[in-house]
Amino acid sequence: MTKEEARRAARDRFPAIGSAARAEAEAAIARNVWLVPEIAAARTLLLYASLPDEVATDAIAREALRRGVTVTYPRCLPDTFDLALHHLRDLGELRDSGSYGIREPDPACPLLRVSDIDAALVPGLAWDRDGGRLGHGAGYYDRLFADPAWRGFRCGIFFASQELPRVPRDPWDAPLHAVVTEDGGVHGSRFTTD
Repeated sequence: MTKEEARRAARDRFPAIGSAARAEAEAAIARNVWLVPEIAAARTLLLYASLPDEVATDAIAREALRRGVTVTYPRCLPDTFDLALHHLRDLGELRDSGSYGIREPDPACPLLRVSDIDAALVPGLAWDRDGGRLGHGAGYYDRLFADPAWRGFRCGIFFASQELPRVPRDPWDAPLHAVVTEDGGVHGSRFTTD
């Protein structure tokens, strides 16, 4: 299966999640992420503002802020396909005018270094039990994780229905250390990656 075929398969599965079931699943995921020791211990957490086919993270961000965690969001730099990492004090600092229709931090928010991030909650279209993650195809996160300064824990958050038997991978794809879903489990609390 090619990556494009896998993306189509993942997108075909997504409409099967009804709005009530989705809200319930997202609430469970928001609780389950804190069961991952590396997430619970993180002082600086990289989150994302979700697209319609990704798990929403606002509840996770609010809980992180309540816990005193430094909350960081990426801002896409389309000219280089890099991510600028910004510290947010509250979700009101996200702007609706970001790249690709994604809410992004106001550029005036303080920048953080890649090495400052303890853990990242990573979006995607599909996942597998070997740490594979299928994104939208632009490679922003793979570039971030390839940065020699990156030392953070990589945790995908997905709906259980987004699991594929095998996610196609290229040599530059950065595998996840863990995946959290709504089903109460942390899948592969640490995949073999590094």
